[in-house]
Amino acid sequence: MKKHALRLVAVVCCGLLSGCGSQYVTNLTPQTAKRNPSNLYRFTMQCAVDPRRLVPDTFKPLLVIDGQQFSLRQDADMEGLYYYDHELDATRTDAKYYFQVSYEQYRSGTVKSYVRKTPLASFSISGFGNLSLEIDRAPVGSEVRVLGSGFTANNRIRVGDYDAPTELLSENVLSFRVPAVTVGKTYPVSVTVGEEMHFVGNLLIDSGRFTAEPTEISLRVSEKTDFILRANRPSPSDLYINVTTDIPNSVIMPEVRLATGEESATVSIEGGEPGKGHLYVSAQGFDELTVPIEIVGEKGEVAEKSTSEDTVKGKSEEAQD
Repeated sequence: MKKHALRLVAVVCCGLLSGCGSQYVTNLTPQTAKRNPSNLYRFTMQCAVDPRRLVPDTFKPLLVIDGQQFSLRQDADMEGLYYYDHELDATRTDAKYYFQVSYEQYRSGTVKSYVRKTPLASFSISGFGNLSLEIDRAPVGSEVRVLGSGFTANNRIRVGDYDAPTELLSENVLSFRVPAVTVGKTYPVSVTVGEEMHFVGNLLIDSGRFTAEPTEISLRVSEKTDFILRANRPSPSDLYINVTTDIPNSVIMPEVRLATGEESATVSIEGGEPGKGHLYVSAQGFDELTVPIEIVGEKGEVAEKSTSEDTVKGKSEEAQD
């Protein structure tokens, strides 16, 4: 019903303008539009030219934007209405444009050329609707979702000053993993469009946790075994785990690393001198885990760990660097 009413208004206006020999070009494009995943935005104008005087095939309506010209299409349902669906890069937030119409008319037995333009206009792309975090606290490595509208694959999430691994789930949902930031702190979360950032909300970072399998380690001198370090969340990026010990001469082990997206790492450990103490497992964003360990000599002897104030936790071989 509304479409028919609009068409009637347009036809009446065009008829009046044609009757008095007038011409007009009117910009009907909204000043702002919601960001959308297609990155397509409709630019619309209305124009009427006296059809009795128009030279056939000379009427050319154009959109002029970013120094380029694009031919407008006539609306199938509305006379005098023209549009163009223009693609703007996902990082764009605004654009300058105008409409131009050129045509020729018969005047007093001669043909005259005309060019009509609208004033230069601004077009802006608004953010993402009402942005919100699905939750307000999470540990390092956990998945968090941002709710809104108009998201694209070009959008990224920042947690404070840290870029977070981001995945587009739909036009209304972005997913990210909490990067290895300081636990116990609250960080602002933002959606980025190019260099522009849109605040979403604040996220409190809880501590991640490690577990070990087995929970206690017992080896003989020169004996080797594997144990598994497991995080309670997939690692958002390559995570280097610092493993230290209070019996550095008794433990031989390589550097420990969790690859991006992994939850566990298998670590090979070798017994050195006889001793009894602990492994201390730590990483940014995680609570420290303590694992009891003892290295038994050939005759079954175990040297107790030093209790002097000089005792220093020794790092795994490559981690010392």
